[in-house]
Amino acid sequence: MKALFVVGTGRSGTHFTVRVLNGFENTYDPMAGRENSGILRDVARAAIHHRLPSKKTTKYYQDLLGSQTGVLLDQHHPNLFFADHWCSIFNDLVFLYVERPTYQVVASMLRHRGVMDWYRYATSWRQRLFNPVPYPNQFLGIKSASEIQSLPVHLLCAHRVVAHKKQFERQSLKLNGALRSINYEALVTDQSAELSRVFSSDEIELLGEFSIIEKPRRDSLSKYLDVLSENEIEEISAFSKSSNCE
Repeated sequence: MKALFVVGTGRSGTHFTVRVLNGFENTYDPMAGRENSGILRDVARAAIHHRLPSKKTTKYYQDLLGSQTGVLLDQHHPNLFFADHWCSIFNDLVFLYVERPTYQVVASMLRHRGVMDWYRYATSWRQRLFNPVPYPNQFLGIKSASEIQSLPVHLLCAHRVVAHKKQFERQSLKLNGALRSINYEALVTDQSAELSRVFSSDEIELLGEFSIIEKPRRDSLSKYLDVLSENEIEEISAFSKSSNCE
């Protein structure tokens, strides 16, 4: 195992998961818990436009994987859409999809203003004229640009979360264990047990001794109640159920 890519919807616990994984003595996090803004932008735009990431991003990973010691940690979460692509280029990669209830992810998205930037990007005049975003859109999870205006924001975000869950399911069928789920709630309640479930004994040995450096906050499991109304939670849950992504 050369690298662990933590993927998901963003704001779904990816940062927390990377901080947990930094507790292994043999992991290497070149961005120290952050994303490279240029790489994140390139990978997200590639997912939005249904194309592959740029040669610059490929070179970025070539350089990292060719020079680092230990297991690389990466948290450019839209790589969910390119797990099969990266596995076709590089050997011994593992992708971890952060699994969390849709309403919790939506609440987290709504607390962070940057999440809405991708909708503004998709509807900007520059994209409309020179680089149209395709619809239905795999990244945004909507059938047309008009839904960005017509859907309530909590359901707009829910469409995106569900689209990413479905992408995880599709990619999982291709990758034979290279793409796995890691449960956010389980990490909060018992990090060691969840990591032992996700990784084999040989992988645990490779990752090295584990110590808890990210203290879990159990109140994070109920923060959605401060953001979403009861009716919004019900609507999100109903949409997830109708999409077979509870």
